[in-house]
Amino acid sequence: MKTILIIAASTLVLAGCATAYNNTSTKSATMHKTMKKSMNFLSDNKGMALYTFDKDVKNRSNCYGGCEKKWPVFYGNTSKLNLPANISIKDFGTIKRDDGKMQTTYMSKPLYYFFKDTKAGETKGDGKKNVWHLIRR
Repeated sequence: MKTILIIAASTLVLAGCATAYNNTSTKSATMHKTMKKSMNFLSDNKGMALYTFDKDVKNRSNCYGGCEKKWPVFYGNTSKLNLPANISIKDFGTIKRDDGKMQTTYMSKPLYYFFKDTKAGETKGDGKKNVWHLIRR
């Protein structure tokens, strides 16, 4: 009888430890994932993701009209960017769009937001139609 009680008590202690360990590791993984997500792509100074469009050509945007409504142009200057450590400010420039406004570029590619990204850190536009991409480090 004593042996059964000792085994039962040991099982309860082990189950409690496993639960505490699982809760801790889940929180750590979630925090790590969130931190990693917010730091591994180019964003503006508010944390909003910036995208490139494969159909653009060097220093020329091909996103106008309906495209521009879903993919608003990033008109900011480079002081409004949150640069990952391995991305240089020297890789940024501006182009003049057909409407006369200046658009910020990265490596000669115009930059855009995605209209469904409503909070800092969201990246819902990455991979859309296989032509919209985040700039990852």
